[in-house]
Amino acid sequence: MDKNTHKLIVVSYELYSVENGEEIFVEKTDEQKPLQFYTGCDMALPAFEKAVKELNTDSEFDFNLPPEEAYGEFNPESVLDLDKTIFSHQGVFDETNVFVDAMLPLQNEKGDRFIGRVLEISDDKVKIDLNHPMAGKALHFKGRIMENREATEEEVNDFLESMRSHHCGGGCHGGCGGGDSQGNCGCGNNDEGCGCGSGCHS
Repeated sequence: MDKNTHKLIVVSYELYSVENGEEIFVEKTDEQKPLQFYTGCDMALPAFEKAVKELNTDSEFDFNLPPEEAYGEFNPESVLDLDKTIFSHQGVFDETNVFVDAMLPLQNEKGDRFIGRVLEISDDKVKIDLNHPMAGKALHFKGRIMENREATEEEVNDFLESMRSHHCGGGCHGGCGGGDSQGNCGCGNNDEGCGCGSGCHS
């Protein structure tokens, strides 16, 4: 694309993870609430964006992404045992928000943000998995391009500014997108909401 030229892409899709040769349904967009993103803005998985950005409106797609092109391989070092006191206020453990399978927003000393899933709670530790829920899994996307057109710089900037005003971090809302506590998987990495982080690039 030419410098400062971006596309608006709107897609409806179904997502399946492929585990041990078996496809498992993950999510499906609503036709009334499709996935919408601007290319070159780190709003979608790079491999997902590459696969759909040249498709015409009303085109259908059906493709697989290996783990390394999706959310990477599962990293055992991203499973941490954190002191229970981290999740306590005035000596009282936060049982309301911290429980097994809860998705927690975390931040390290560098200011980097993560979403972690609680695996286990012991007397003095909370085991947190910082891997993306789709880490280590191949993904199968199939769907339809509802719109694919060049976007103006103004509308891209307006969209990114609106995301920043909602404290969006950049990435996808679960699924893949990163994305919900997971977000939609067409997206990038998220709180799991779709990526408004550092702006767009050509």
